Amino acid sequence: MLGPTVAGVLIAVVGSGICFLLDTISYLTVIAALLAMRLAPKQVVISRIKPLEELKASFIYAFRFLPIRFVLIGSALVCFVWGFYLALGPIFAREVLHGGPNAFGFLMTASGLGTLAGGIYLSWRNSVLGLERILAFGIALMGVSLMVFALSQLLWLSLLSLVLAGFGFIMQIIAGRTVVQLLVSDENRGQITSLYVITSTGAVPIGNLVAGALASNIGAVNTVIFGASICIVGSLLFTQQFSAFHDLVRLNLDARGFNIK
Repeated sequence: MLGPTVAGVLIAVVGSGICFLLDTISYLTVIAALLAMRLAPKQVVISRIKPLEELKASFIYAFRFLPIRFVLIGSALVCFVWGFYLALGPIFAREVLHGGPNAFGFLMTASGLGTLAGGIYLSWRNSVLGLERILAFGIALMGVSLMVFALSQLLWLSLLSLVLAGFGFIMQIIAGRTVVQLLVSDENRGQITSLYVITSTGAVPIGNLVAGALASNIGAVNTVIFGASICIVGSLLFTQQFSAFHDLVRLNLDARGFNIK
């Protein structure tokens, strides 16, 4: 969450090259942390089920279980559309806002501050109930904010809209991850988590690709408007299942022994 904010400031001050250099160096600390780990030996249970059968079973489980299905679809949706902004942000900074690397740095800082604020807000919650509303609200807020961003020609309005877009984006992501981790059993946690990573992280580069193809034909502004419209429609469809989603989440958490309020 801090990365885009720091990168935005550094781009404006020292240029993008230093950002890539610092990003490369940061991986050394991760490698050092991994090498420092000392894990206790644990007996490994070898599964006799074929990997393709496990994958098929995880797909069936995920898409038959309403809360998990909605989380996967919602995460794929916001990450796909977020890829539009990531791919086309430099075009908006240069051609719409008539700025340069500094303007793009400010845009990245704004979206990073939004994700940071959203993460802090969710950390104050003491209950998982109501996350279905946060999921829908996050998608809608991101869609409306990106719509404003696409239509804006004022830097301050674009920055404000990206703060709100980042806020909505991270609210959907964190709330979705929370629901997934609480509802799945230990036996299928690995498979469902893998599906979540595929549908969220994997959707960003697909969004980049689609954004580039669309922008070359209909323009960057219309492309972001199209992506924002997808988010808004998705949030409206999601709200139709509020009641069923809420009841299923509560029943499953009760069954697993969580003390929910």
